[in-house]
Amino acid sequence: MKTMVGEQSACISDDCGCDHDHTPSSSSRSARTKVTGREIAFVGELPDLAKIMDDDIQLVVWEQQEQPNFIKALNDPSIPPERLPSFEGMVPALPQLVAEVIKKHIFLPYEIRSRPNLLTEVEADELADHVDKLVQLFADVAIQSGYIDGNVHGNVDEIPFVHVKLQVMTNDGCRFWHQDSVPFRLVSTLRGPCTEWVPPEFSTATLKRRQHDSKHARSMNLSDVALFKGRGDADAESIYGQPGIVHRSPRIEESGESRVILIIDIPQEGWHFD
Repeated sequence: MKTMVGEQSACISDDCGCDHDHTPSSSSRSARTKVTGREIAFVGELPDLAKIMDDDIQLVVWEQQEQPNFIKALNDPSIPPERLPSFEGMVPALPQLVAEVIKKHIFLPYEIRSRPNLLTEVEADELADHVDKLVQLFADVAIQSGYIDGNVHGNVDEIPFVHVKLQVMTNDGCRFWHQDSVPFRLVSTLRGPCTEWVPPEFSTATLKRRQHDSKHARSMNLSDVALFKGRGDADAESIYGQPGIVHRSPRIEESGESRVILIIDIPQEGWHFD
């Protein structure tokens, strides 16, 4: 479901999603091999995602120590994909407004037979507030980096907008290794297998075998929040040697699994709006 909030023109779906996540769908956190070096940062607090503004950092992962209740609810294997929550829209980066918009799309204040609520109201509030906080941080980083005008905490003539997508996937999505053509992007898997990525030192070797598995592949964990750099507006003909995390979607088509991915982007004309 696409939604426009505020005076912006209709957004355009990023069908590829380039969501990218890969992790076991179990509620327990999988063991992680820590990647050393200055280009990758694993952090324990949401504000530390802002480390992505460091010139040397290409990927920051916020590892939530406790899995939110809405994650546990969404990963009930008995829930069919058509009942999972989805949303897409340009939203103003104003505290609490995002939460209100998201909740209206994932929770009805009354039960109807044709559309029973998937989450309890407490779980829906938790998910909506989670997205709201991520939008505020993402907008702050985008503003400080010069990609969005405005100040989300002050009175400004132009309210900053970001593009939010809560996407349900039952296919392999972007199944080949690639870099996104964005300055940076926020991704978090809320259900199912998660985004796979390779450390920067293996980027070129992996891109040269983009259709194949990589022994250097790492996986996000369920409920991790990743903020990673893309190749920006680098020359499309220059495939190799560009900055940006090389990643892919997990391959799930033959497994019967489904995924729910949260993606937050800097709005781009012709892509997210006309």
